Amino acid sequence: MSLFSPKQQGVWLAGALTVAGIVGAASSASAIPAFARKYQTSCQTCHIMFPKLNAFGEAFRLAGYRMPGETPGMVKIPPIPLGAPAYKQLWPKAVWPGAIDSVPPFAMNIQFADHNESDLNPNGSVTNILNDFQFPTEANIFAGGTLGDHVSYLSEVTFGQNPDGSVDVELEHASLNFDSPFGPHDLFHFRIGKISPNLTDGFNEMWISTDSPINSVFAYDPIGAQGGVGLAPDSISPTPISLPTLVRGIEAYGIIDHRILYVAGVASGISPGVNRFDGNNAKDVYARLDYKIGGMGLDGYEKGNPPVDSWQDNSLRLGLFVYRGDGAGIDFASSDLLGAPINIQDTKYLRTGLYGSWFIGNLNVFGVYMHGTDTLRLLQPANDTFISQLSPGYDAWFTQGDYMILPWLQGTFRYEDLKPGDPTVPSLRTAVLNASMLIRANVKFMLEYVRDLRQGQNHSFDAIVRFAF
Repeated sequence: MSLFSPKQQGVWLAGALTVAGIVGAASSASAIPAFARKYQTSCQTCHIMFPKLNAFGEAFRLAGYRMPGETPGMVKIPPIPLGAPAYKQLWPKAVWPGAIDSVPPFAMNIQFADHNESDLNPNGSVTNILNDFQFPTEANIFAGGTLGDHVSYLSEVTFGQNPDGSVDVELEHASLNFDSPFGPHDLFHFRIGKISPNLTDGFNEMWISTDSPINSVFAYDPIGAQGGVGLAPDSISPTPISLPTLVRGIEAYGIIDHRILYVAGVASGISPGVNRFDGNNAKDVYARLDYKIGGMGLDGYEKGNPPVDSWQDNSLRLGLFVYRGDGAGIDFASSDLLGAPINIQDTKYLRTGLYGSWFIGNLNVFGVYMHGTDTLRLLQPANDTFISQLSPGYDAWFTQGDYMILPWLQGTFRYEDLKPGDPTVPSLRTAVLNASMLIRANVKFMLEYVRDLRQGQNHSFDAIVRFAF
């Protein structure tokens, strides 16, 4: 069954032309994100197809939003010093000097979408949404930069537009970072706040070029009488943990000998609790270890001649990661096999995985395999009387290929597979096709198709405009 009839296809074409007109209007403005403004450079210095980073951009991010090997001459808009450099020699009898940006360090990202969707309902009927003009879907305000030697920061506030005209506001990122405060350069970095953990570096939704996130890895709901059965709803409280895209916590990371990245962190787990951010007194912990072969070093070090094009790297990066948490005492309302209400607690959860990313010429293929286990306690809802306990496991993996056709045109394909913990539920399989075009360096137009490979009547098609300034 096709999502669109011939008549509907004509209507969609008109909608696409409308989006194209918006792109033309947006591209006439001068738009420079905060870091590009500070260094007076193009977005393509750090990005392949924004927000996806190239090897140099990854080194810039890991260095604390500084150019690898940065010298004062690289900063085209110098910061305002907060104290004389000589105060460093007087410390602790004087305040250590800092600095602030001399221009407001803000950037804004806005997204428009023409959304089309087909959904199979439980009663067998199909709901179609055609040309839903979501102008805008969301807007993000970023602030990022440095506060003198060894200190940096990043924040993001997201405004999400709802169909009824209301707006959801979320503080997505707010971190204070201490970069190489002691020891060899880049060996020790520390971050505190609400962050995208480096546990998911390279495949977190903040840095991939598709609009659709990798739900098989990040959106699985492990709660169920026999284990999880699928993806979690968009709004659910408390929030179950598959692998978190954001954490509130403290993280340490560093680079060893240009090629090795280590990450270790402690974070709040299942949330929210009652009058508290964390659901209980326990803390989740995570770690990651990567090794990169070939290409630019993780700290920006490069031996020999670099590739001609900024998106090329000719490298292989492999990593192992682990995430462990404790959700004891946090109740999830569910039902048993007969439909009677029960509470379920995810008392122990463990995620282990393998990450790989291969750059060769204009192609980047990357992916993740992850295995998860959950210790689920089933309880009577009236008094939390113990019923039973089980420890289901699940497996999730994806692979994605990004190919640069032209400096402004990229094609993407992603396949995702999720085998839920409930053994009676078949695997969830999803395909994503995306074409991304840079109309200007900071204006991107995307066409994206997402299809449920188990149930072909569930699919969506979007025409999307993103621009940053």
